[in-house]
Amino acid sequence: MAEAFLTVLLENLSSLLQNQIGILLGIDKEMQRICSMLSTIVAVIEDAEERQLSDRSIKNWLQKLIDVSSELEDILDDCCEMEAFRLELEYQQQQQQPWILKVRSSLSCINPMNLYFRKKIANKMKEIGDRLDQIGNERINFHLRGVVVVGERRSQIRGNRLTSSVITQPCVYGREEEKERIVGFLVNDAIHCNHTCIYSIVGLGGMGKTTLAQLVFNDERVGNHFELKMWVCVSEDFDVLRLIKAVIESGTGKACEALDMDPLQKRLRDMLRRKRFLLVLDDVWNEDHDQWDKLRYLLDCGLDGASVVVTTRSKKVASIMGTVPMLILTGLSDNDCWLLFKERAFGNQSEERPNLVKIGEEIVKKCKGVPLAAKALGGLMRFKIEEDEWLSVMRSELWNLPEDKTSILPALKLSYLHLPIEHRRCFSYCAIFPKDHKIEKTQLIHLWMANGLISSKQEFEVEDVGNEMISELYWRSFFQDMEKDFFGNILNFKMHDLFHDLAQFIMDDKCRVVEVNNNNNGEIISLSKSVCHLTCTLSQFKKIIIPSGQSLRTFMLLTNCSTDPNKNWKFHSLRALDAKLLITPLSSLSSLVSNLKHLRYLNLSHCTVEVLPDSICLLHHLLILDIRYCHYLYKLPKHMIRLKGLRHLYIQGCSRLSHLPPNIRQLTCLKTLSNFIVDRRRGCQLDELNHLNLGGYLHISNLDKVRRPKEARFANLSGKRNLKRLHLSWNTNENESEDNAKDVLEALAPSTGLTELNIQGYKGAYYPYWFMNEILGNVVSITLSNWNNCRELPPFGKLTSLRDLSISRMNLVEYIDNELSHGDCFRCLKSLEITNLPNLERLSRHDVGNQKFLSLSTLCVSKCPKLTLPNLGSVKSLRVYDGTHQLLESISNLHGLTDLDIYDNDNMSFLPQNMLHDLTCLQRLTIDRLRKIQELPTDFLIGLNALNFLCIKFCYELKCLPEGMFQDCTLLKHIIIYSCKKMESLSESFQYLNALESIEIVDCPELDGFSNGVDHLTSLRTMIISGENIIETDQNGRCWHKHCSDKPVVMPEALQHLSSLEVLRISYFKEIASLPDWLGNLKSLQDLRIVGCENLSSLPTSIQMLTNLKKLSIEMCPNLEKRCEKEVGEDWHKIAHISDVYVSSTLMRPFFF
Repeated sequence: MAEAFLTVLLENLSSLLQNQIGILLGIDKEMQRICSMLSTIVAVIEDAEERQLSDRSIKNWLQKLIDVSSELEDILDDCCEMEAFRLELEYQQQQQQPWILKVRSSLSCINPMNLYFRKKIANKMKEIGDRLDQIGNERINFHLRGVVVVGERRSQIRGNRLTSSVITQPCVYGREEEKERIVGFLVNDAIHCNHTCIYSIVGLGGMGKTTLAQLVFNDERVGNHFELKMWVCVSEDFDVLRLIKAVIESGTGKACEALDMDPLQKRLRDMLRRKRFLLVLDDVWNEDHDQWDKLRYLLDCGLDGASVVVTTRSKKVASIMGTVPMLILTGLSDNDCWLLFKERAFGNQSEERPNLVKIGEEIVKKCKGVPLAAKALGGLMRFKIEEDEWLSVMRSELWNLPEDKTSILPALKLSYLHLPIEHRRCFSYCAIFPKDHKIEKTQLIHLWMANGLISSKQEFEVEDVGNEMISELYWRSFFQDMEKDFFGNILNFKMHDLFHDLAQFIMDDKCRVVEVNNNNNGEIISLSKSVCHLTCTLSQFKKIIIPSGQSLRTFMLLTNCSTDPNKNWKFHSLRALDAKLLITPLSSLSSLVSNLKHLRYLNLSHCTVEVLPDSICLLHHLLILDIRYCHYLYKLPKHMIRLKGLRHLYIQGCSRLSHLPPNIRQLTCLKTLSNFIVDRRRGCQLDELNHLNLGGYLHISNLDKVRRPKEARFANLSGKRNLKRLHLSWNTNENESEDNAKDVLEALAPSTGLTELNIQGYKGAYYPYWFMNEILGNVVSITLSNWNNCRELPPFGKLTSLRDLSISRMNLVEYIDNELSHGDCFRCLKSLEITNLPNLERLSRHDVGNQKFLSLSTLCVSKCPKLTLPNLGSVKSLRVYDGTHQLLESISNLHGLTDLDIYDNDNMSFLPQNMLHDLTCLQRLTIDRLRKIQELPTDFLIGLNALNFLCIKFCYELKCLPEGMFQDCTLLKHIIIYSCKKMESLSESFQYLNALESIEIVDCPELDGFSNGVDHLTSLRTMIISGENIIETDQNGRCWHKHCSDKPVVMPEALQHLSSLEVLRISYFKEIASLPDWLGNLKSLQDLRIVGCENLSSLPTSIQMLTNLKKLSIEMCPNLEKRCEKEVGEDWHKIAHISDVYVSSTLMRPFFF
């Protein structure tokens, strides 16, 4: 990390020298001296960083170097700030009369503050130079070497990692499925490929890639299938000449004499020609496409089915080399890790000590599925026999364990050392996040920027460099579990726990993650001087006191509750402050911010502040200001234009903001302005956007305040090539004419790079000219709402990239599509949502059969009373809200439907017959909040032999289910019946549900037991029955559990025949006094939970017969609390055999799944 930090510092210092800042401040010679010393130290710093792991004196030397470098960084910041003031003064002077300019210019030379600042900076720089000189001299004592020697040392390390095809593991656990997958492909599928197949196995270091390849290589089926098998350990030296010789030697079993390239190539092709061969290239690191092509062409000469298996840590390598989808190795299960650990830790011992086994199971959880970690930790414990020794390892972090005894971190460090320097510093910084934390991509890039870990490169902006950095680290397996948005953009990702351990190991004590406890008096966090980055996680309101944070560069609060800053928050060197949900008065916030003159990144989103303090305008280095969803905020500082370096301003969700500070155009570095609020006052109109090179997301609101279309044209949206998401909105303004609104929207034509468009409240009668593929050809998502004067929608069908379309609250629209053409229309549209369109009759004006909407898979229809659906065979999912009979009747036209949800109707008393006719692909069906429905059609579910999920909720008038309803539902696995308050009986056809695995019946007070045939439910694993009375609280169906059922309840005797039942939940039956003795017949029961049964007085004796019962939860059952008290309760002897017993007067967790 020191190497990365010094490299950035040296770049900044060189930049200041180049801009002649040193000359202006009179410290040019001192800056050059420091620059020379740093260059000398950087030359050997890589050697120092590797040797510090085993030499404490070098580690201390590095810490001194980092301390003085951090101070130098602050001084350089002050120099930059002084230069910014000078440039600002020059700009102001240019606006004044020449005679004033001359007077001020002469006086500025003798400005006392200017002289004082220069003297202060000179003294500091001399002190820094002297300390660096001393540190530079000390390095001689350590005999530090340059990069070449370090490279030689690494080559020796890699030499120890040579692999072969021989299986060296006595037993391999948990890879049988992956092995069968690869063997099956090589033996059965590869023969159908036109060229040599390249199959890549990808995983982080220690995941078992080589072991898996060995298993495949030595499988008997593979041996019989391939005429020739070869194994080459590639490692980092992807020298084509060396590899050709290695392949020949592996294939012939003889040494290959030194030859030139041409005869070697001919010899290799002669050996492979017309043979079905298998070549394993193990441990490949090469990312040079040309180098791989040179070898690949030579290998492409075998019979059909000839294959190459590649193992690599890098997805990028796999994507370059592979011809078929790569196999990404995931971690082993805890059980498989335990078997591997146990083999090493206990060896052949016939008896394992139970106390050590329990601790060992906890140690194994540190492995996170990595076989190498399980083996290494097992080996570490082999000769430890004392419980305290095992507990010590269990409580230790992996980076604190002895490196010479465990091979985990060395294996991962090889991946780290293979990274370029700038990638190393960015990766190790991620130790600031807790383990298993979802890291937001944009936040991480901003934090990197704030700490100077990334910078712009040639034509690439710094944000582009950050995006590329994240992609690279993902391809190299440092990041995983990546989530993307609708457009394919990365949203967040995680780090594997072992890579987090590696990052923490590299950062040492420079980074701390503190979990704040529940101390009511506030948490005091004491920091050593070496801590540069601090993260606090907390789950409830807390005051955090940090008395010593002078060395902090990053302070981040990860919380889902509000936090109150303390007056002792004095972080003079802070670069990044992420303080979401902060509760603080304006004065405290102003005081906090005024001390953060080096700050680059400030996140105050979701805070309660009403006004941002003016002191924010003094943060001259600020790059990112995030104040999203500050719902009370109504005013921004007037002089925000002083933040000349500001690149990102996020203000979406600040609903009380009525205008922005004037002259926003002067923030020329701005790349993101999430909201622009149009106002008629000077400096707040659309022309402020003209020359700003904005990207990402932009919402322009209050467009009704634009008086003339010419103003809108000055926004220059068509010139903003980086703008991806655009939201335009009008407020209700009776004074604005339709023509003015139309002309304004015409003038706001976006660039061709737009991917998402949202237009709300438009008052024009016609859509703008730019709704054409030439301009919106890259748009993936469109949302239009409240176009109340528009009769005809734009030609969406011609937009070739459109995948998601939402149309709502348009009173005059009759058709979604008005074009006569078909074929290519809506060729990419996958999702269509139509809401509150009272006059919509059909999706398409012209009846062209099913030749449109060919890719449509998801359809949502809400409050469209005149609509009927055409034949749409591609639709898989349909949601209907407040649908009419004619709409529901037309559902049968959707023959490919797999998911159907029908919601919210207070008028319909019955569903149409044949509504589900011919829906033979239907798998999931939900009927929810049809509050007046009294009965279901007699053919309900008939013929639905693919159905596996059924949910009926809040159908208050429904009394019974039709006879024969389930006769065709042989695949139905899950049934939920919820708050059907008048339901008296279930269908007799329950006996046909042989595949049923779970049933939930909640708040059905009139239901009398179960129908006959329950004993036929041979697959039933889970049953939930609850008497809780539920009432709705809003139109969205969110509910509140009111009270227990008062109706006397007897457990249906038919349940005793459920021999496969494993989970049983019984809740909120007030009058139930005892559980039946036949409960003991449920021999397979593993989990029993009883909640809110106030009068339940005892447990049946037969519960002792449930030998498979592993978990018993009794909650809010006052009569059972004492009876089930551990060791002493009257019923304890009945449940003592159960390993996990929980008894409480409160609810442990929500009752329902």
